[in-house]
Amino acid sequence: MIAVVDDDPFVRDGLKNLLLSIDHNATTFESAEDFLETADKDSVTCVVADVRMGGISGIEMQDCLKSTGFSAPIIFLTAHCDDATRIRALSGGAFAFLCKPFDEDELLASIGSALASIQRI
Repeated sequence: MIAVVDDDPFVRDGLKNLLLSIDHNATTFESAEDFLETADKDSVTCVVADVRMGGISGIEMQDCLKSTGFSAPIIFLTAHCDDATRIRALSGGAFAFLCKPFDEDELLASIGSALASIQRI
C-alpha cells in the first residue's frame, strides 16, 4: 500500500486517484500524526508526503519512522523547494524530493523506482 500524507485534501485525493488509476493500492492521511498513529506500517510499501504540514513536518515524521526501523521509501512533495530542506530530507533517508507543482510522470517514475528498490532487498 502506498501512503499519501498531505494536509491539503485536494492533493491527497488527487494523488490517491492517480495511484488508483494505475492499479496501485493507496490510502490517505491528513497529517503526519494521523499516519504515525493509525497507519498499518507493515503494509506500507512507499510513503508520498508533504514536507510542511500542520503539526509535525514530513521530515520530522521521517525521523520518527527511522527511529522505529521503518524502511519503506519516502518520497517528499513540497511547494517549499529550498536547498536546505532538500538536503535535510535526502540526508535523512528520503528516496526522492520533488517540487510542487510536480510532473505526474516524474512522480510515478520515482514511485516505480522506490517500489523496485524494496523488491531487490
